[in-house]
Amino acid sequence: MRYFLVNLAIHCVLLGVLIMLACITARRNKKRKTKSVIFYFLPLVFAILAILDLALITGPRMMDISSIASRSYYYDTGKVSSVSFLNNYFVVDGKCYFMNPLRLKVKAGDTVRIKHTHYSLFTSEVIDMSNADASLTEKETDEKK
Repeated sequence: MRYFLVNLAIHCVLLGVLIMLACITARRNKKRKTKSVIFYFLPLVFAILAILDLALITGPRMMDISSIASRSYYYDTGKVSSVSFLNNYFVVDGKCYFMNPLRLKVKAGDTVRIKHTHYSLFTSEVIDMSNADASLTEKETDEKK
């Protein structure tokens, strides 16, 4: 789960930077130092980006910290319809499940059982249902090293 925590920390820093940029550009507008009309709207753009990051990525991951600490996960089963180009998420039955692209590998068309967190749908284990012995867990890949 190091990937989850590092990713959460990066998004918290990104959220802080976006909020700082919104405050700095708003202060420049208040002091009337903005030269162009386009730059006048930068505080609004930074604020919208910060809200989107908080609502879609950082917030759900913060709510999943307790489930990761207590190791309480949810399970879903379905067929993988697509995998992202960077291999950091895959889609099963219309839901996007996020995963560590360095540890877990899934292919489109596989029938899988997914062990995931509730809010952010971060995957900690993927079991290929066609071959029940082949489970892909982060713990097992860490032990192999």
